[in-house]
Amino acid sequence: MDRWFKEIDHFIQHQLMPNLTPDLGRALPYHKSAVIAAIDQEVTAASANTKPFTQFFDNFTPAEFELFCAQVLRENGWDARVTKGSRDQGVDVIAAKGGLRVVIQCKLYTGPVGNKAVQEVSAGRAYENAHFGVVVSNNRYTASAVALAKTNRILLLHHRDLSRLHGILEQWVASPAA
Repeated sequence: MDRWFKEIDHFIQHQLMPNLTPDLGRALPYHKSAVIAAIDQEVTAASANTKPFTQFFDNFTPAEFELFCAQVLRENGWDARVTKGSRDQGVDVIAAKGGLRVVIQCKLYTGPVGNKAVQEVSAGRAYENAHFGVVVSNNRYTASAVALAKTNRILLLHHRDLSRLHGILEQWVASPAA
């Protein structure tokens, strides 16, 4: 949340303030909390009804990758939302469908994803009381991450697999190794 409010403050300082009349510019500090709340409310409302991304791009920021993952899940019948930055307990996306609750850690990496992501989503699964923990990446996973995921029952996916998450989970539960 701190990053989000810093972003709103940056917007106010660099986009809003230069376009205000001198009188409104002097009045803004007295109404800043109301302006921040209004901006937050407008962005939240707009983002709930907007498809931010229709395909994956290599130049996504980590936040854009999280939004993309949630969007793919929503397009496939999941109720999915991105968590708000800090204090997310290792969870970037929370999704539910057909009685299943899933927490997802989204990792946009240039190299293989390691143990830390598995540890984070494992803790997040317990914290959020979810049925499943999933790490989603644009890259592959290290052998130690695969081993740790197996012992902690964490699913490791490539972002292209998200559209099939429900079926993958059903297969995973039904498999003798699960």
